[in-house]
Amino acid sequence: MIRSATSALISGFAIVALAATPAAAQADAVLGAILADSARAPVPAFERTVRAELRADATKEPAVVVDRFVPRSATTGTWTLVSIDGRKPTDADVSRYNAGKADALIPGFHRLHLILGGPVTQQADSQGRTVYRWASLPKGAVMTPGGDISAHLSAEALVEDAGGKPMLSRVRLYAAKPFKIRGIATMNSFDVVSLYRPSASGVPFLVTQTSASDVKAPFGLGGKRRSQISFKAL
Repeated sequence: MIRSATSALISGFAIVALAATPAAAQADAVLGAILADSARAPVPAFERTVRAELRADATKEPAVVVDRFVPRSATTGTWTLVSIDGRKPTDADVSRYNAGKADALIPGFHRLHLILGGPVTQQADSQGRTVYRWASLPKGAVMTPGGDISAHLSAEALVEDAGGKPMLSRVRLYAAKPFKIRGIATMNSFDVVSLYRPSASGVPFLVTQTSASDVKAPFGLGGKRRSQISFKAL
C-alpha cells in the first residue's frame, strides 16, 4: 500500500473514551458492516500523483511522479508510468518503475478489511464522531521494501456520515515507537493518513494520502521522506 511514498504530517483530533453501552455495541456492528463493504468493493482504476515534500536524496528521487493503475482482478493489474517531473519517462525510467511495481499493493477502500483487523477499541472525538483504534495490524497489512512492518504499526479510523450511511473517512496508520527492520535498519517514525470520500457509485474512494517516514539504514539507504499523494478515478 505504501512504498517510497511513505509520508505525512497530520493533524490529530481530540479523543475521549466511551463506556461500554448499547450505543457502543451498535457502533461495533457499524464497523463490521463497513469492513464487509470493503471486502465486496471493486478495485478501481485511478491516476495517482505523488508530490515529494521532503526527499532523502533529491538527486535520485523525483519531486513529482504521475502514474495510472488499471485492475485485472482483485489483486493484480497494470501500472503505467505517465510522467516524472512533468516530462515523458524514458525507457530506463519505465524499466526502473516496472521493477518496483512488480509486487506493489493496490491502495484503496477495497483493502481496508485486510488492514483494519484484530482487537479494536471504540472511542469518540470532541464532536461525538466514532473513532476506532487498533494497537497492531494483521500480517501483510503494510508491506515495504524492507518487508512486512504491520505488527509494529497502530491504526485510527474516523467514522463520518455520508448521505445517511456511516463511512470511514479518515484512516491513520502509524508507528507508536521506533522499531527494527531486518535487524539492520531502524524505522524512527512512520505516519500515513488516508482520506476517503463517496464516489458516484457510493463506494468510498481514496482521494488523498499524506505520509512521512524516517529510516536509519546503512549504505545511505535511509533518510526522511514526506509526500502528498492525490488520486483521481479513471
